[in-house]
Amino acid sequence: MPLKETIETVAKNLRQGRYPNEQSVSLMVVMPILRELGWDTMTPDLVWPEYSVQNGRVDYALCFPAQHPKVFVEVKQPGNVEGADEQLFEYALRHGVRMALLTDGRTWSVYLPGEEGSYEDRRVYKLDILERTSDEAAERLTRYLAQPRIANDTAIGDAVLELRDRGRHSLAVKTIPKAWKELVEGEDASILERLSAEVETKCGIKPELDDLVTFLKNLGGRIEPTPKPSRPTRHTIPAQPIAGGGSPSFTFRGQTRSYRTAKQVMLAVLEEFTRLDPGFPEKCYRHPENQGRVRTYIGKSPKELYPQTPHLEKESVEFAPGWFVATNISNVMKEKIIKMACDVGGGNFGTDLRISL
Repeated sequence: MPLKETIETVAKNLRQGRYPNEQSVSLMVVMPILRELGWDTMTPDLVWPEYSVQNGRVDYALCFPAQHPKVFVEVKQPGNVEGADEQLFEYALRHGVRMALLTDGRTWSVYLPGEEGSYEDRRVYKLDILERTSDEAAERLTRYLAQPRIANDTAIGDAVLELRDRGRHSLAVKTIPKAWKELVEGEDASILERLSAEVETKCGIKPELDDLVTFLKNLGGRIEPTPKPSRPTRHTIPAQPIAGGGSPSFTFRGQTRSYRTAKQVMLAVLEEFTRLDPGFPEKCYRHPENQGRVRTYIGKSPKELYPQTPHLEKESVEFAPGWFVATNISNVMKEKIIKMACDVGGGNFGTDLRISL
């Protein structure tokens, strides 16, 4: 399988939370990628597992020639790389290994331990597979870890030049606005949760999610509070007659149904399309708009919807057998999901399906 396809498979599995521990990352992520990069993973003298170092072991030593380590690779379970660089640096420096790699399957940090500065200063590059296209990820992994480039020292030579290029700082600064925009538009659960908790700590009142998203998008601009709806006890509420036209509602094929909350409207739309087409959830799942920055909005498990914030899994709702949707999202995101549902269902949003949230 080409490197690009391998990366795409890894990214999909990461979003679904299918690598639960270090062993799964090592065997199902690192080894396949190393093979695609030209490393003979069946020859332990070249890809040396559990390489012994003083007072410990490194997960892998990439060797050239045989039994002569060129790169140390340390593998951690997803989200568990914090602090692991210190020990990796110590091992590399003791054995004269110029390049080191730290990965949890999703992030791949390439270091030159022998250079000057802090651990961060000696990181040449950090690749996040879920943040980059498969083409970009393949290009970077090839640049730093391809066996021929390691063997002839091209990879290390290029890494040294890059690390010493101060122009990288300028690139990082220019990328800040784009990164912030993607975090806000993707409604990053960890950021919203922290901000919500700080607001509640300071005033004793939990803010509405829509207010938080609006604030972040406006970077502090003036906003008006969102009216707080009464909370339902069940996710499916029988349609109610419209009173005054002000209730959250949707109109589909000439029939209008009104609900108490925007959340109920979204769920009702998903349930209606599923009733018409049992294959609808699977089609939504594969739709490009369903793929967020680090998660999906419609998925096969609550874990898939909240891979970085498992305590929020309770916010997911099963709208069809075996299919879940995230609900602690803003009305803007709910509308995005409804538009996607209409597209998948073959309707015309604004004509066949109209909503009021």
